Amino acid sequence: MYQVPSSISAVDQIKLDISEQETFNLKERDICCPHCRFLIYKVYQDVSGHMRVRCPKCKRCYAVNLQMFRTMSRSTFVTLIRIIE
Repeated sequence: MYQVPSSISAVDQIKLDISEQETFNLKERDICCPHCRFLIYKVYQDVSGHMRVRCPKCKRCYAVNLQMFRTMSRSTFVTLIRIIE
């Protein structure tokens, strides 16, 4: 059976503190479901790459290119998803 650690190790706490300091000047942006607009994730502006997201509200799954998703209007993204499906 998996046991949840009772506290964070000192090394992990240092890593968390450094990560928090690195994100101080970065803006956050929302990743929302293109179908129902439900908030799925909050990411920082420097994130890039692809991720598979699953909306907890409408239960749909999407492969999202985070750079394209950032600059694409909702209608264009929905059209692109319909082409892929």
